[in-house]
Amino acid sequence: MHGYCGKILRIDLEEKSYSAIPLEKRDAEQFIGGTGIGIKIHYSMKSYEKDALSPSNPLVIMTGPISGLAPGTSRVAFCAKSPLTGIWGESNSGGKMATYLKFAGWDGVIIEGRSKQPVYLVIERNCARFIDATGIWGKGCYEAQEIIERELGEKRASTAVIGPAGENIVKFACIQVDNSRHAGRTGMGAVMGSKMLKGIAVVYDVKEKFQISLADEKGFKEVQKKFIEAINNDFACTMFKELGTSGYVETAEGFGDLPTKYFTEGIFEGASRISGSAMASSILKGNDGCLGCIVRCGRIVEHKGRKIHGPEYETVAAFGSLQLNDNLEAIVELNYLLNDLGMDTISAGVTIAFAMWMSEKGIGEFKVKWGDVERVKELIKDIAYRKGVGNELAEGVRFLERKYNLEGYGAHVKGLEIPMHDARAFSSLACAYAVHNRGACHLPHQMYLYEMGKVIEEYGIVSPDRFANEGKGILTAKVQNFGELFNAATMCAFMPVTPKVLAEMLKFATGFDFTVEKIAKVGERIFTLKRVYNLKCGIKAEDDVLPKIVLQPVKGGSEGRIPDVRRQVEEYYEYRNWPNGIPSKEKLKELELDWVE
Repeated sequence: MHGYCGKILRIDLEEKSYSAIPLEKRDAEQFIGGTGIGIKIHYSMKSYEKDALSPSNPLVIMTGPISGLAPGTSRVAFCAKSPLTGIWGESNSGGKMATYLKFAGWDGVIIEGRSKQPVYLVIERNCARFIDATGIWGKGCYEAQEIIERELGEKRASTAVIGPAGENIVKFACIQVDNSRHAGRTGMGAVMGSKMLKGIAVVYDVKEKFQISLADEKGFKEVQKKFIEAINNDFACTMFKELGTSGYVETAEGFGDLPTKYFTEGIFEGASRISGSAMASSILKGNDGCLGCIVRCGRIVEHKGRKIHGPEYETVAAFGSLQLNDNLEAIVELNYLLNDLGMDTISAGVTIAFAMWMSEKGIGEFKVKWGDVERVKELIKDIAYRKGVGNELAEGVRFLERKYNLEGYGAHVKGLEIPMHDARAFSSLACAYAVHNRGACHLPHQMYLYEMGKVIEEYGIVSPDRFANEGKGILTAKVQNFGELFNAATMCAFMPVTPKVLAEMLKFATGFDFTVEKIAKVGERIFTLKRVYNLKCGIKAEDDVLPKIVLQPVKGGSEGRIPDVRRQVEEYYEYRNWPNGIPSKEKLKELELDWVE
């Protein structure tokens, strides 16, 4: 098939065996790749019936048909039932891995079973090797990656590893890819840890590199030029290049979109001290980026005499404003520690902020005050090793909410901690958080961009008022359908691609008759199948809500406004033809999903 390698590597960790299975043409056309193929595989394997930490919960790693062929497309998707939420789990990362997998001749990898001892995988052209990782088990992500790369010698390699958090099954453990990128959300690192899988290395030989054929190479190059021009002229991409994603901090604070003091306040006076501008004028030493990307939003900063990767917006907010910490150097140090131990900075930040909120009210034995950086460092380490109160915190906010009888005060949706964007500032985020298939998710839909004026004319995506409730359920559904295409194509959500350009790129790469209308249907199909998966996991309409902690009026840019979540969700259900949150038989048939049980 054009755009694809045509095969997926299937790994059995218990048997130390592997095999190649074909990528079906119909699946490629209906689900494209990435999390689209990922959910199709998981649903077919009925992982919704499995315990998330059992050997039979497969870790599916997928690329897309344009992975590595255009800027912002070297992204790889990690999919499994989430140990944090108990429902559909997915996380994607940049770096080199997606491109290297294609170079090695694989569209993806399915990892099943559990090794009897720690191992890491080496994936090569037409084969896989199982390497003893006993000597690496227990080491931080940075050192583990260095050891694996050193053991592989001069071969071109892309690595993905877990740290102590993943080994100790911290429910929000992440996977570190190529030293600076992370598959952060939903606990994919814990899935690897449960399989005794320390890492994955994808290597390829330049002389034996798999040659991906394009259906229309000339057409692809022509549309790629339009895409690159759009990137170069895009304000957000220019800002990310100059200031990184944390360049948004001060803008967020102005809109009331910067969560402060565990979502209980709307003004953070220290915003300018932790912003991308502050970083650029003090400790920034260079840019970093994914393979082939021309934006290079990653930050290289100097901290205590050494150059390390700096924090992005979500981390800056989660360990800054959310915890009332305006010390940028401290946030840089915390970010490095979190990355090395291997845990999602959003979930970790929200969980520790919840502990601060509880401590202030005399609940629990966390003993952490607002802005207490030294105590936060201790808690991060305790979480990673499940030591003391860290053992509780390692379970996430929902666990704490239930244990301490604090219903509505845990900042999560379906078990996934709310990220660093506030639905009081941009009302459609209320519906988007409430109904998203992995829980409180800000990517790839990025509703705040549309509330600030971004328009997608082809799909009628426009928001006239960021505080309005009417029409926001419909807006959310449309944007989610479009957003699914980024995860399916494995394209960075920051890329300013129009539906027309994306449809052309996919068409010229694959030869499938993709149009603006057809790819919208693909996006809806993928999103809907994930919803059906979650229904199998026990999700109900009453789970499509927000906690009351984020529905109290606050001062600042949100002007004391509160979104009407129920109104938005009901409109959303009606637009999607999901009576009571369940896709109707008519809708499933329309999407060619009438085969689902």
